[in-house]
Amino acid sequence: MKLPERSFWFNSLFYAFLQRFSLFFFGVGSFMILVRGFSTETNGTWALFITLFSLFEVVKQGLIRNASIRFLGLPEYAGKKNTIQSASLLLNAVFSLIVIFMILAGGNLLATLLKTNVLTELLVKSSFLILLLIPYNHCEIILQSHYRFSTLFAASCIRYAIFFLGLLTLYCFFSDHFTLLNALLLQILALTASLVYILVKSHRLIIRRYEHDPLLIRKLFHFGKFTFFANLFSTLARSFDHLLTANMLDPLAGKNYVAYYNTVARINNMVDMPSLAAADVLYPKNVEALQIKGLDRVKYYFEQMVGTILALIIPISLFIFIFPRQIIYLIAGEEYYPAIPILQLTILFSIARPLSYQFGSTLDAIGKPHINFRVNLVFMLLSLLLTYLGIRLSGPIGAAYAAIAFYILSLFAMITILKNYIHLELRNILLFCLDRYKGFGAYTAKFFK
Repeated sequence: MKLPERSFWFNSLFYAFLQRFSLFFFGVGSFMILVRGFSTETNGTWALFITLFSLFEVVKQGLIRNASIRFLGLPEYAGKKNTIQSASLLLNAVFSLIVIFMILAGGNLLATLLKTNVLTELLVKSSFLILLLIPYNHCEIILQSHYRFSTLFAASCIRYAIFFLGLLTLYCFFSDHFTLLNALLLQILALTASLVYILVKSHRLIIRRYEHDPLLIRKLFHFGKFTFFANLFSTLARSFDHLLTANMLDPLAGKNYVAYYNTVARINNMVDMPSLAAADVLYPKNVEALQIKGLDRVKYYFEQMVGTILALIIPISLFIFIFPRQIIYLIAGEEYYPAIPILQLTILFSIARPLSYQFGSTLDAIGKPHINFRVNLVFMLLSLLLTYLGIRLSGPIGAAYAAIAFYILSLFAMITILKNYIHLELRNILLFCLDRYKGFGAYTAKFFK
């Protein structure tokens, strides 16, 4: 019984990590081109657009992904997989159309609040992306529920590689056409190509005909509404450094500092790769483990995974803290040196993020999405207050001070809650972390013997 489980974790985590790495690799490559092709101010505008669009993607996934995967994994719904897919696809389409309507109706107001007029046109034309994401996200959910992480990895590579190569081509050969709108057009083309691939690879798994079940739609929505708002609150909490900086500073300084915070966020995303990959695998596995082996197995998976991730990111975080100038120069260039103190202030507290990424997915997996919703509501309000006070009292760098305070307070809160619901033991996390270092040390000694 040990070998199949080990094989599952190795294969699933391997491809989930590769998917996240491809996103990071091509994302950083694309970012390096953007910061060199755009002025700092223009790059700040693009960063605001990406922040808002990512908010839509993450929030929509909160509404449908966790609920769909959970219901697809429950034994009592084993004979209703087509109906669950139908309900999921309907919620997906309805939410996407509502977002498009909100963009068309309120895009100008949002651009005014963020002091970025060109944002209106970018948001309106992103409606094509939103429509393409309806079938794309549906296929992602179905593939994840079947642990088809190799297909998800390939689809991710296609999407982000095309965007990267398109930007590179414009930058090197058609610099006059290197504009915000053409960057958005490249995103649409890249997603279209990836959508064709993912539809072909998942056609045997997705529904052939729609099966309407109002009761199941309500059940999915009832579960998904908590993860929807939890994802919304969580994403907003991580985006206030961008949004409040743009709103509270004058337009030029605001866009410049949005670009600096976005650069730091890209680097932090690199550190977060193992956490995000683990969360992708751990959620469907926890749903299954809770039904078969109970809460103790969920606790074991959580402690082992967080300990392993900490063993990976602690040395990476220390390296970035010691050599921030070199990292910023490599990623963005000398023009972004003002981001160095922001990076140093936030990177050492990245050890809180592995726990936070597993926190919400674990509560959802054990059937406590309402707790995740309430906690993230409090976290969002806390982040909003701290970021506002930080900028008001300390200027643009204040958002970084606020992030430190938020990490510390939220870490203590999450530990307390997890002790209550899954009987989390910090000692076990530390032991797993140390065990990974011991294992690596033993392997290294054997290799050089």
